Amino acid sequence: MSNFREFFMQKLLILLKPGDIDMSAKDFVSTYASYMESIGIVGKGPTGYVNFPSKIAPVQEQNTQLFQELVDLTHTLDIHTVASMDFYTDGWFARDPKYHTVSPRGEPMPHQICPNREEFWAYGAEIVSELGAFPIDEILLFGAGFIRDHFCFCDRCRNEFAPTVDQEPARLTYEYITENPDYHAKWHEWRAGKVNEGLRRLQAAARASDEKTGRETPLKLSVEVLLDPETGFSEGGKGQYGYDYNGILDITGSVIINLYPWSPILPTSGSAEYNELIESLYFTNEFTRRGGTASLFRWGVVSMEQLQELKALGRDASIERFMTTFSYPADYSTRRESAIGNY
Repeated sequence: MSNFREFFMQKLLILLKPGDIDMSAKDFVSTYASYMESIGIVGKGPTGYVNFPSKIAPVQEQNTQLFQELVDLTHTLDIHTVASMDFYTDGWFARDPKYHTVSPRGEPMPHQICPNREEFWAYGAEIVSELGAFPIDEILLFGAGFIRDHFCFCDRCRNEFAPTVDQEPARLTYEYITENPDYHAKWHEWRAGKVNEGLRRLQAAARASDEKTGRETPLKLSVEVLLDPETGFSEGGKGQYGYDYNGILDITGSVIINLYPWSPILPTSGSAEYNELIESLYFTNEFTRRGGTASLFRWGVVSMEQLQELKALGRDASIERFMTTFSYPADYSTRRESAIGNY
């Protein structure tokens, strides 16, 4: 990548896949460390495989040395060091159909785990514990919500939710829920509760890691929230994805706003859509007011023009921290199709 240096000089946190680095960790750090304030590396991607030695997850063995050396070196140089993990977007764990999230018509989504699975929360907590054993400062948590408002209609979700709206699980439909505003509100509240329960399990694992490692500054968990016009910006995201912004603030204190994940072109400054976008970011004021952090994130930023567009938007929204990747997730087309599909 020819513009590593230019991007690092812009105080940007670049989340790198091991394949983005075409040299040894030592050479990479010696070349770019003087320009870095922070750096990120993928710990667990949407395939479910991890890039570090793990006792419970499948491992990309060819990446473990780079991961270990990179985090050791950047930590030694006092560079803010970040690892990422995909949560419910886990292709390996989803090989078992019983964990799939399910559409109202009974169609399984084999790329996404149902967020109502305590055993998967425990698995995610183990991953956090393993990552927390490395000298990192922060974990970026991706894929931590539901696919859309239409999910999940697996047997477990039906059996748990149906009694709250006076319905038999087998007869529960999305239409039944949405035709009654009170039922729809209960659906949103119930799903947000599940998302928060999963986050609490991961946060507890992070705290336990702090105690075990003697980390001076607590390991931060930053939670991705998707913000897109296709799904109603921040207000729509509450219902669509199961987000509870105040809950996230209370649990982890840090949020990553994935801007326009399904609509790759940002609106023009000054347009009605741009103003709507800025207004939808007001919820982040509470994060900073209460000592939390909010960051703007974009997939696939590869030019300085794209970066400056992101930073200009951040200035208008009073957000000062920026993150990106140089590419879209390998399963992006599947994620987009399921997120904005018709059910």
